[in-house]
Amino acid sequence: MKLIYISPLRYPSTKAGSIFSMRSCESFENEGVEVELWAPRRFNPEKGDPFYFHETKRVFKIKKFFTIDLILFGRVFYILMATTFAVSVFLYALFRKKDGAIYYSHEEFALYLLTLITSRTVYEMHDFVGRGWLYRSFVRRISAVVTTNDWKKDELAKRFDIAPERILVIPNAVDAEVFYSTVSQAEARKSLDLPQGITLVLYTGSLYSWKGVETLFAAAHELSSNTQIYFVGGGEEDVLRYRNLAESDRLANVHFAGNRPRAEVPLWLRSADCLVLPNTAKEDISKFYTSPMKLFEYMASGVPIVASDLPSVRQVVDDSMVWFFAPDDTGSLAGAIRRAVDEKDESAKKVSLARSAVMQYSWERRAKNVLGFLRRVVGA
Repeated sequence: MKLIYISPLRYPSTKAGSIFSMRSCESFENEGVEVELWAPRRFNPEKGDPFYFHETKRVFKIKKFFTIDLILFGRVFYILMATTFAVSVFLYALFRKKDGAIYYSHEEFALYLLTLITSRTVYEMHDFVGRGWLYRSFVRRISAVVTTNDWKKDELAKRFDIAPERILVIPNAVDAEVFYSTVSQAEARKSLDLPQGITLVLYTGSLYSWKGVETLFAAAHELSSNTQIYFVGGGEEDVLRYRNLAESDRLANVHFAGNRPRAEVPLWLRSADCLVLPNTAKEDISKFYTSPMKLFEYMASGVPIVASDLPSVRQVVDDSMVWFFAPDDTGSLAGAIRRAVDEKDESAKKVSLARSAVMQYSWERRAKNVLGFLRRVVGA
């Protein structure tokens, strides 16, 4: 089997989507599939070798395509970038040797064009982006859909009358052994030059509004001065905005570390007394669509988890594994943090069950399941 993975993202990149794509390609190749990652040539503030940056083996090829990338001048230019990339991919696929490859992508327009010249197209559905006739035509033309939760599968079947056997539900994955660290909390804090005598609450990831970071930020007002909240990740503009807001609100217990090297993240997780997944219920991408990679990393870390009570989160964990709180409710979040820290015996039980459960979400198992599905539905 030959699989072409098409992505409009930057490589290398600290974005979760880029990390996910690189690990997916590596895991497919490790299962005996010939893989190529097709991506656009884009302006990239991150420099260096994508394989080294993402700590993936150089077992698959990356091919870069012409695109007009003016996104630095405004998000409206994303459409121009995506369109020129899709056309470049289409023209290359049209004139290259017909080799029976499966075209696999989360980029709708590029994949739609490819349906005009091949029936071997697979949509990896990250978001639920459309309802109109064009999206309906796209979904009906592709061979199969790989998605991350049951809600999206049910909506696809309901809205577009797609046969269930054409849809595979499989969550995201994690290198559990990377985050399954035996380093003590004290050792982790010493390595990161963090204070020892505090309660440390941690969030890792981007600082987008749909991820609920405003709720965690606001919860700082309801926690004691000895409880320090650290945000690891986020773009420079977002970090600066929140730092200024913390200063204007005189919040001395909120800290922003910015983006840190990927290899450092397990230490940050081990340094914490609890880890927070504060996703909002106000946006469907958070409530229904997402399969948060950070949740799997949290589960592997051996640290208590406080999470928004959302369908997308309950697809992976339940009350036996995490402390849930009412989404967008700062009081509920602050209370859940206090319980996670104070009720140590109960937290230990939840940590143990979460660590056991996360082992089923390996990249190897995910790749085997996806490839088995593709062989059944699309053909080897």
